[in-house]
Amino acid sequence: MVLKKTITAASLVHDGHPVATQAVPKDFAWQRDSTGSETQTMYFHLENGCVGFVQIAWVYLALTTTVETNAMFFAPGHPCVFETHNGHNLKVRNDSQQYECKGLAMSWNDDYTKLSVKYTAGKERHSKGVEASFEFTRTSDGYKIGDGKNHIGDGTAAHYFYPAGTVVAECNIGGTKFKSQGVGLFIHAHSGNIMPYNVGAQWNMCFFTGQREGATDGQKDTDTFNLLQYVTPENVGKVNCSNAGLTQDGKLKAVFWENKVEFHDEIKDENGSGYMLPQRVVITSEGKTVDGKRVKLTYDARPSQRLHDIDVLGEMPFVIRRLVQALITKPFIFERYEDSAKIRIEIEGEEPYNIVGVAFHELTLMQ
Repeated sequence: MVLKKTITAASLVHDGHPVATQAVPKDFAWQRDSTGSETQTMYFHLENGCVGFVQIAWVYLALTTTVETNAMFFAPGHPCVFETHNGHNLKVRNDSQQYECKGLAMSWNDDYTKLSVKYTAGKERHSKGVEASFEFTRTSDGYKIGDGKNHIGDGTAAHYFYPAGTVVAECNIGGTKFKSQGVGLFIHAHSGNIMPYNVGAQWNMCFFTGQREGATDGQKDTDTFNLLQYVTPENVGKVNCSNAGLTQDGKLKAVFWENKVEFHDEIKDENGSGYMLPQRVVITSEGKTVDGKRVKLTYDARPSQRLHDIDVLGEMPFVIRRLVQALITKPFIFERYEDSAKIRIEIEGEEPYNIVGVAFHELTLMQ
C-alpha cells in the first residue's frame, strides 16, 4: 500500500488568510477517537532553577488502550528525576475541563485561564517518589498553525499551544520540599488514524525562558520561546513540520511556522544508544508578530548538560513494546539543559535585540 504524502497545516492556509490563528478551549479537549496517541503536557521553569514537565499520555494501539503519567524534575545541583507510571483509566469530565488518571489530575477553570495540576504518581508508589502541585495561570492567548493539523499519510497530527503563563509550585522531590514560582507552557498533542511512531522520525522540542539582554538586575525572566519540530518518515515524504512561539512579558509576541533545525558537532552517545548526538543545535525561525510584522529568530544552542535519556521501549507495556519493536528498533528521547542560552530577534522595522536565559531541550530519534 502506498501512503499519501505529508501535507502541512501551513500549506493548507489560503492566500490572504493568517497562517497562525488563535487556539481556543475546544482545541484542548481530549479526542481519544482512533488509533493513535494524545498528550496533555505542562512544562515549567521555576525561579529556584527547577525545570521539568508533567504529562498525561493516552495511546491506542493493537486494540489496547494505555494511559501513562510522565514527569521530569531537574534542579541545578541535584540529580534529574524522571518518572513514568501506569495511569490505568483516564477519566474525562465536563467536556475535558477536568481529567485525571491514577497519580495525576488536571483541572481548568470555566474560562480556561487557570489550570490546577496535582501529581502524586511517584509518592503513591515509593516513599521517595515525587509529589507536586501546580497552579498555571495563562497570561497569553493560545495559538495554532492553520487548523493545527498536519496530514500525514492517511492520518493527522495536531498541536495546540498556550505558550505562556505564571506557575506557582509546591514540590516534594526525594524528601526535599520547596515552594517556588515561575513560568509555564501548555501543549495539547493529538494524532489520529496513525501509529504514533509514524508521525515523526526525528523530533526537536525546546522551552526557553529569559529576559532582554542588558535588563536591570532583579528583573524576572518573563520572555519565552517554544519550538516543536519534527520530520515525518521517508515513506510519507520526509517533510519538516513545525510550530514555534515567542512571548514577551507574558503575552504572545510572534508565531513561527518556518522553522529549520540544524545539528552540528555530533558525537556518539556515550550511554549506549548508538545514536550520534549534536553538541550544537542551530534553530532559525521565521514568521510574523501578532501585529503582522515579519520576524526572524536565531538560536545557536549548546544543550550540553545531560538530564535524562529515555529508552522508550524500556518504558512501554509489553504488548505495545512488541508491536513497536517490530517496526522501529531504537526509539530514544534525550533531555538536555542549557544554562547560558541566547536568542537573537529581528523584527521588521525595529532594532534587533537578544534574549538571554536558560532552556530545556528534548530530542527524539527513531530508527
